[in-house]
Amino acid sequence: MTPHPIMRALDRRRRELGLTQDELAERLHLARRGVGISRRETGRTVPDLIALDAHARALGLRLALVPLESSGRKSA
Repeated sequence: MTPHPIMRALDRRRRELGLTQDELAERLHLARRGVGISRRETGRTVPDLIALDAHARALGLRLALVPLESSGRKSA
């Protein structure tokens, strides 16, 4: 499976910080250490929004909702 672009960005950030998967898993209080991080980074699992936010925050990032460019349609 191909990882989601957000997970690729988080993987890149983890590597920039010099963190191992085990060290990130420890920050996230994951029981199985790097196994969960590996599955996320390779696209085998997709974290829910809450887990994704925690993952980003553990790397010193935050998730933000950004409006899509207007397509001329009004939103409901």
